[in-house]
Amino acid sequence: MKHNFEEHKQNRIDNARKQAAKNSRLSDDYYVRAKQMASAIPFGQPILVGHHSEKRDRSYRNKIHNAYGKAFETMDKASYYEEKAESIASNNAIFSDDPEALTKLKNELKALEQAQQFMKDANKLLKKNDREEFLKLPYATEKMWDELTNPAPHIRNIGFASYKFSNNGANIRRIKQRIEQLERLQQRPAQEVLFEGGSIIENKEANRIQILFDAKPDEAIRKMLKGAGFRWSPTENAWQRHLNANGIYAAKSVLKQLSTIQNAK
Repeated sequence: MKHNFEEHKQNRIDNARKQAAKNSRLSDDYYVRAKQMASAIPFGQPILVGHHSEKRDRSYRNKIHNAYGKAFETMDKASYYEEKAESIASNNAIFSDDPEALTKLKNELKALEQAQQFMKDANKLLKKNDREEFLKLPYATEKMWDELTNPAPHIRNIGFASYKFSNNGANIRRIKQRIEQLERLQQRPAQEVLFEGGSIIENKEANRIQILFDAKPDEAIRKMLKGAGFRWSPTENAWQRHLNANGIYAAKSVLKQLSTIQNAK
């Protein structure tokens, strides 16, 4: 199956928006129904306790209460899916599914390293009070000079604070680690392991490690798969999770558990 990262992302956005529209319509329907039902009861009309109509009246009012409850519940769902669609659309995080992930990560690493070097050079010139040389640095501006040389009262030193170096350095190490992991995965030949009743494959195109069964696994095995982080994909007809070191380890763990279950039969 051909995998397209951007198409998959757009499908997720479209599905979220469809769910938002569906729940919005349901909310309107429930609200109108509840309002119409409530209008049949005269304003201020109490339940006639002991009257032959008491049971029917209470049941009717419960239906009104439930209809209003469903209206607000589906309204909340509509808001959730609207926010989800916006979140997916505006998410600029780099995912391993993205075929351009390695290039994007390397570009991000370059930008972070340039920022780290800029802060080092800037702080040296700030300590020397060398405004002229500071303004020759890439990214440096007059406004930045003024802000760095006139820090807020609670900041003791001029220049970029040490925590900015620490945070940026941590991000550099994290991105380097992701690049190394992706490069190792790309260089590693795709593995396929057969077991009684199915197979485990490393689907590099989908960036998923997948477990395929010849027949639907029983409830105990499905529960075990979910516990190991695998989720059923109808489009792939497989149980899968991201293809990374954790995913490979989880697949090996599942294989051992499947072997134990089969030997016990």
